[in-house]
Amino acid sequence: MKGPLEKNYKFEKKNENLIALPKHAKVEKRPIPHAPIASPYAGASVPKIVYVSTKTPFMSAVKRTQKLLLQAEKRATANINLEDSRKTEKQILDELAKVSEKREEVLVKATGRAIEKTLNIAKWFEEKEAEYSVRVETGSVLVVDDIVEDEEKKQKEEQKRQRQQEQELNASGETGGGNQDSKPESKSVAKKRKRQTAAAAAADDGELPESRTRWIKMVEVAVRLK
Repeated sequence: MKGPLEKNYKFEKKNENLIALPKHAKVEKRPIPHAPIASPYAGASVPKIVYVSTKTPFMSAVKRTQKLLLQAEKRATANINLEDSRKTEKQILDELAKVSEKREEVLVKATGRAIEKTLNIAKWFEEKEAEYSVRVETGSVLVVDDIVEDEEKKQKEEQKRQRQQEQELNASGETGGGNQDSKPESKSVAKKRKRQTAAAAAADDGELPESRTRWIKMVEVAVRLK
């Protein structure tokens, strides 16, 4: 379920053709691979990223972002000597203007349930519009899930399906082909039956894939000093 801020952003739906899994198979999510966290003192060519999870304290992410921005500003202004008597005021202002045009961004990134927290971080910086410039982008990340089978559950499901098939055959024989007065299935029931049939077919094939890929929502908040 989307949070109040998340509803304001559009996320593309990409998971329309996920592999149907039988009940005896469970999904184990792999950790999402991230680039190594850059040092605050690394040069401008190294992206500065703050990864936010559901367990990341809100103000901790804010303060880390501020620290990265402060270090970037120190690097950018290191070669500007404001006390150089040989420079005119205009020259100094021009140098500061060039720094302002090329200020580094800090990227605050999150996926899934951590998105709402990250959007609140964006809001926190947006409310200080005199100091910060904020840009928000949404997207998707391709992740891999491992599929693990429970053999005991698999055998129980197979026995249950066999009993159901026998009951349906017996019922069909007793009614001479079925009750003509029965009501048609609702769309939701038909959809559920279709999923169950697909999952059962996967079980009948005997082999499930070891993993599957899917897309999850991602948000990236770019913050820079004005």
